[in-house]
Amino acid sequence: MHKTRYNALSVAFQISPRGPLLIKAGGISANPTLPDMQFVRTYHPEKGETVYIPGSSLKGVVRGFVEKALRTLDDHTSWQWACPTFPDEDESCAKKLGKEENSATIYKNSCGACRLFGHTRLKGRVAFTDLLPVDEVKTEIRYGVAISRLSHAVAHGPFEMEVAVAGTFEGYLILENFELWQLGLLVLAFQGMNSGLLQIGFGKNRGFGEVAVQVQEARLDEVTSGMEIGLWRGLADFVSDEEKTRYGLSTTFTLNGMPDPLRTEPLGLYTRRIYDPKRWDEVAQRVTDKLGTT
Repeated sequence: MHKTRYNALSVAFQISPRGPLLIKAGGISANPTLPDMQFVRTYHPEKGETVYIPGSSLKGVVRGFVEKALRTLDDHTSWQWACPTFPDEDESCAKKLGKEENSATIYKNSCGACRLFGHTRLKGRVAFTDLLPVDEVKTEIRYGVAISRLSHAVAHGPFEMEVAVAGTFEGYLILENFELWQLGLLVLAFQGMNSGLLQIGFGKNRGFGEVAVQVQEARLDEVTSGMEIGLWRGLADFVSDEEKTRYGLSTTFTLNGMPDPLRTEPLGLYTRRIYDPKRWDEVAQRVTDKLGTT
């Protein structure tokens, strides 16, 4: 299925901390002025050395949220279930399908989370780019200690934590050859961040990690053949009945009468529909409403 490209969605979004936010860097920095737990940094050709949110960190948090939701449904007759977290567990998709060579069989027998995010035998449908600062990110030093449960005295510390308290990070979510329920799960995760149910980074039990997510623009590319402005098509709408059966694609999740895009752009074999934040909010609401009825 990855040898073709039927539909692709690129969502530009921004994340702003609502409180202290810390994405910890691994190892120890050579810079002696940085605290014990410093915010992860990278080098950008225009911004120089800067704090940022790795796309892999955000993807992991979103996957964990989606897995919890799917385990709550736990319907093994469809995509509405999630396998165990660790790939070496016997019931994990990666372990069960480790020797399978047929890509259609691997996809069909994988859980909903693995169909979306992938596993060691299956490439995921979604990717998150690194989120870089839009403008200056304000950081400050917080102090913490570890308390002994036996003596109730300080066991370790004090230690320093560098947290972001203001500013905005921007990046992209890219979804390719996707089923519409997969988009619905990602929208649900973004809503979870905005409602405070999903925190990111270190120190969630300390009150860290609450963020606000704002979509800036969404671009949907679809094969021009059969395209209708108000119709969003999932992967099953592009392939033959035989392929639907082989891959176990959902045929019940369709979205018609969707909001008109801000504008459209012809891209040869594809047509691009562009949505501003207001129109995207309408799209997201329609997707989550449909998700609740499947």
